[in-house]
Amino acid sequence: MAKQVRLTLAKALAKANLRRAEAGEKAITMNGLAVAAGVAATTITRLARNDQKAASALSLDLASKIVTVLDCGIEDLLEVVEA
Repeated sequence: MAKQVRLTLAKALAKANLRRAEAGEKAITMNGLAVAAGVAATTITRLARNDQKAASALSLDLASKIVTVLDCGIEDLLEVVEA
């Protein structure tokens, strides 16, 4: 079976916000993530909705910015699934 990489930004954002809540910090919104990562809010929205065109254009630079802002690992942002 072929394997495919799937973007799971919404799940990564939820996990990051759970950690933030446990630490007594304010949750980060998709707009806040966009501002902190230095990208358009529409880009983050499209990635969170798992838009295949946006996901296939995800650069390592943007992925790095997102995981830095969310304080998570790349494995929280991407998952390998059977195609």
